[in-house]
Amino acid sequence: MREPRYPLNYSQDIVLLQTKYSLFKRVLNILFSVKVDGGFDKTLMEKALTLLYERNDCLRIRFVKEGGQTMQFIEQERRPAPIPSMRFSTHAAFERFLCRWRRKPTDPFKGDVLRVIFVEGPAGKSEILFKICHLVADTYGIGVLIGDLFAVYEALKEGKELPAAPGSFEEVLVKDAEHRADTAARDRDRSFFEEFYTRTHQVHPEFCGITGEENDRWLKDKRKGHFSIPYLLVRCDTEGYRFVIPASVVRQALQWCQEHGITPTAFYFYAYAVAASLKNDRAPHQIPLLLLNGRGTLAERKAAGTKVQSLAVYTDVDWNKSFAENLALSYADQNELYRHTRLTYLEIDEMQHRVWKYSMLRYLTNYCFSFIPVSMPEGVSMQVHSNGKGALPCYIALMHNVKSDEIYATYDIQTKMYTGAQLADFHCLFVSVIENVIAASDQPLSDLFRS
Repeated sequence: MREPRYPLNYSQDIVLLQTKYSLFKRVLNILFSVKVDGGFDKTLMEKALTLLYERNDCLRIRFVKEGGQTMQFIEQERRPAPIPSMRFSTHAAFERFLCRWRRKPTDPFKGDVLRVIFVEGPAGKSEILFKICHLVADTYGIGVLIGDLFAVYEALKEGKELPAAPGSFEEVLVKDAEHRADTAARDRDRSFFEEFYTRTHQVHPEFCGITGEENDRWLKDKRKGHFSIPYLLVRCDTEGYRFVIPASVVRQALQWCQEHGITPTAFYFYAYAVAASLKNDRAPHQIPLLLLNGRGTLAERKAAGTKVQSLAVYTDVDWNKSFAENLALSYADQNELYRHTRLTYLEIDEMQHRVWKYSMLRYLTNYCFSFIPVSMPEGVSMQVHSNGKGALPCYIALMHNVKSDEIYATYDIQTKMYTGAQLADFHCLFVSVIENVIAASDQPLSDLFRS
């Protein structure tokens, strides 16, 4: 019996367009690794990976072309490919291999969506290296997969019953199809976006980066009147960095969010906006265009897969208002955007072209921001690696380990725009902003940050 076919969702549509038009097809890959203190049992981990395919249907997606349209279906069975083991005597040798490995894209039309390598690094440190197709999982979905993998591994190791599996991605695809079939609601969504984009359009948006106005490349483009950088065209060299937000700070932030009825995603997103505004002489429209990645429904948050809703929004910072007041306004706008999701990427893109000379989603000026909760046992940590090529000046993924409460802040930056030292300086400012706004979130920002 033929498996049901489903169209691509909004996020998958963007990835496929990037793959079609970019100079580098590696945009299909997401590279990440998991370090395990004390090592792991390879035989048990292979069993856990086999169960991962059974329990997460996004890993069994196959893509096909039908009638000129890309469709997807979920196979009933699929097993992981044999997992090689590699040993590296130096970190430099590992980085050289990673540079070669990330150049080779996955092939989702052949069912090649996940590749895994067991790695033994310098001083015998154990690591698992993953390369996953972006069409079947986004960074949020990776958090679901890794949480499930280690929950299963720990259960096998201790001889316990397997935990409940994550949600079904196919159920999300079915709901998407039903959602978009409501033509009256689609018309309401279209009217909403046309009004929203017209209302929020800034004639002269501020032009900024995380290094402020001293960045030569920003200034050169600003003089030319270029307020955007192509989002679809992957062509710039990038490099990845990882920093930590201490658990003590994260716990205070979570308590603040609970008391104010705000999601952690929105809290960190806006704290980042304030930090960037400080770097740019307190620009009122400090982020002209920013993609905030998130998920709408509880079912979507429980399932692995590619289902982030990327919202391109202006982020205003009113220095006469408090952090809490600013964030409440931003949060209301974000929630309203998430309620209107029946249109395709291209439909929204077409509307934006009628308002801007350059599209707000296709041409992105500053950042892409994700907050990803993941549950990992003690001694296990995850890192997202750079693809080495990208379109975004800066991509930020905050990986929150819900067991330790540490956040691993992963940055993927364009090497021609920022240095590692500049990024480290900015991250310190970001953490400082978090600490300050928690301590006095009702004070006007102008009073809270005087110098």
